[in-house]
Amino acid sequence: MPLMEQVRELGVHESRVDDDDVSAARHALTREMAQGTRSQRSARSRRRAWAGVGLGGMVAGAAVTAIVVGSVLAPPQVPDAAAAEVLERASAVTFGAQDTTLVSGQYLRIETVGEHVQYWRADWAEDDDENTFAFNASRDDSDAAVRVRDTRVLYVPADRAADWFYDWGHAEVVDSFGARGEEAAEEWSSWPGATGVDRGRIEVLPGGEYLAIGGDEPPMPYLADRYRPYYAEMPRQPQELLDWLRAQSGMTGREADRWLVAGLSDPSAINLMPADLRSAFFLAIALIPGFEVLADDGATATLRYVVDGHRTTTIAVDTAQGLVSSIAEDYGDGGPAGDTVDSVTTVLTSVVDSAPQSG
Repeated sequence: MPLMEQVRELGVHESRVDDDDVSAARHALTREMAQGTRSQRSARSRRRAWAGVGLGGMVAGAAVTAIVVGSVLAPPQVPDAAAAEVLERASAVTFGAQDTTLVSGQYLRIETVGEHVQYWRADWAEDDDENTFAFNASRDDSDAAVRVRDTRVLYVPADRAADWFYDWGHAEVVDSFGARGEEAAEEWSSWPGATGVDRGRIEVLPGGEYLAIGGDEPPMPYLADRYRPYYAEMPRQPQELLDWLRAQSGMTGREADRWLVAGLSDPSAINLMPADLRSAFFLAIALIPGFEVLADDGATATLRYVVDGHRTTTIAVDTAQGLVSSIAEDYGDGGPAGDTVDSVTTVLTSVVDSAPQSG
């Protein structure tokens, strides 16, 4: 039974979804984005060290499918049939995607351009405590903010057991907000973590390499393919995979789904999955109640996910390749940055015949 029909069956005892509504949803090219009530971003601990920018947080690209995850009051309790149909199309083309058609000697070039807003507090900047980081402020308690653009490139070989290459790229402040924005920008640019020793360096990652983080914790993927240690055990049947993903949260019901959606913060976590797993992943996400189609032109689509009191996340999927193209996250308006989106990650994927030399 096609996933579209499975979704309709799932909702039959929980909510009335008549055929006219389903048909209209499936063929609608554009729906008005609902204006949800979004919660303000909670303050992060002033004592927590900023982890830096990975491959996440970037600007949506053109000719891609956008999935918008919004915080509104009443999320639907059954999966949306139109959203399931969109994600089913993305799933179907996965096996012919760019990363599955490489030949020996070729590389998948994945360029990520991340833009993220960091909130700055003046009194923390003046604090002599080395454990106090001025950019750990929230929207509401910040005196200024900066938007940082971080560009990096990963080269994945056709044979993934061979050497991968990672260009650490560069990061720069591209905008500042608030009366003391220039001061915050200067401080960020002078922070050692902004221009660390790895910037501009090409690193060799044998087989993608893992970074051991010590203790009893399992090795952490060096890059964003955080599911890699579990590829073998992750089910390929959509409902079983969704159950597996929900179980990782240690929560139940809607809370588990909120945790799962919040974890969709980096395109590479999905894009670097084996093709059969990525295909199942799209179908599993389609079974989560809360997605609805806002626009669909056959090659691109816009879907919204509803979570009460959570964040707004936009995910773009190239439905011609079955790859995620961008993810954005927003925690609300206010503060010196106003309505600027908190983070956006754009991913540009192409096939190249060589990788740069390490150094």
